[in-house]
Amino acid sequence: MTKPVILNLNKPQGITSYDVIRKWKPRLKQLGKVGHFGTLDPFASGVLMLGVAGAQRLNDYIHACLPKTYLAKGKLGIETVTGDLTVEVNQQDISDYLADVIGKFDKTFIQETLEKKFLGTYMQSPHKYSAAKFEGKALHQWAREGVEIKKDAVARQVYTIEVEKYEFPDLWIRFSVSSGTYIRTLFSDCANELGTIGTLEHLIREKVGGCTLDNALSEGEWKQEEIPFLAIDEVLDFDSLIMAEKESHLYRNGVRLKQDRVAKRFSGSLNAPYLWVRNEAMDILGLAEIKEDHIVSLVNFSN
Repeated sequence: MTKPVILNLNKPQGITSYDVIRKWKPRLKQLGKVGHFGTLDPFASGVLMLGVAGAQRLNDYIHACLPKTYLAKGKLGIETVTGDLTVEVNQQDISDYLADVIGKFDKTFIQETLEKKFLGTYMQSPHKYSAAKFEGKALHQWAREGVEIKKDAVARQVYTIEVEKYEFPDLWIRFSVSSGTYIRTLFSDCANELGTIGTLEHLIREKVGGCTLDNALSEGEWKQEEIPFLAIDEVLDFDSLIMAEKESHLYRNGVRLKQDRVAKRFSGSLNAPYLWVRNEAMDILGLAEIKEDHIVSLVNFSN
């Protein structure tokens, strides 16, 4: 059985996340199914992770456990229906306050203002032109059909805000956030907090957990002969349970085992309730959690 692996790519601007999968599928088809972890819009670039040979089944755990870092460049004083500059501007702030006051803000003031408002728990509704789903269809599909779906706000986490640069009306902000945070909405909310409107011009996803732009494969390297796959436990460094041969066989066949039948447990770096299940050769058999002293399988790579 082929081991599940992850590939960290630097998606260029101008193509969809699924375009990336289409480019890689012919090369990876002998290994098994391919999926990506977290859509990047065509106007955005940066870290796009592919799951291969079963690793794509870890999508929910990537999102739940790994923070994401983005560098957003936007413009103050304008707004579009999509929240980015892929469409025409439909609203403009023409007030004297924009240039005379907001235009003279310094980086420190902007940083302190945004940190005070947005650091920590941040309630956010998905943008109407996002990939969030309603009745099985993305919100942006509903919006392009003239139907605006408003979903309830969901709690997200903003871990850090760094104002990288400000040259009015252009503002660069680096955000570190929990998965599911829509940066175009967050940037628009930041502009509102500063007293105006704003829209994204460009977005770079710099980091997902330990997968960064520095260790991502750039488009010019996609055809190189050797593919630098990452082991799944390099990306998700959970605690591990090691099972003896008999228990490993039972686990692979879907038998629910008591925790006291595990030979050993050792720790990873992520504070999470999930556990890798390994055999004595240290091969990963699947992902599990402990419930009422039983090992409950979440992902079984033997299936």
